Amino acid sequence: MYTLLSYVITVASAIGVGLLIRLPLLPERPMRHSWTVSALFPTPIISLGLLAIFFKLGISGFYHGLDLALFLGILSALFVKYLFDGVFPKPAMGESDE
Repeated sequence: MYTLLSYVITVASAIGVGLLIRLPLLPERPMRHSWTVSALFPTPIISLGLLAIFFKLGISGFYHGLDLALFLGILSALFVKYLFDGVFPKPAMGESDE
């Protein structure tokens, strides 16, 4: 029960903090060819992955992982806003050889 609640908390905190720090809710249109980060992608995906890694390693923090979920949601939103483009650069927008 606490695990499921931790996953819900990490998604809600990642989206909430992402919106507070002015990440757009959705990427630019057309979404298939957009490399814009948003509050819905990849922010909660990163926070869910980090939380799953921590749980698998046996690190659950205090309060059955609820505090860890909140912390990782906030951390992932800040990562996406300020560091994501430096770690994962956007591909070149030139013509392809296909």
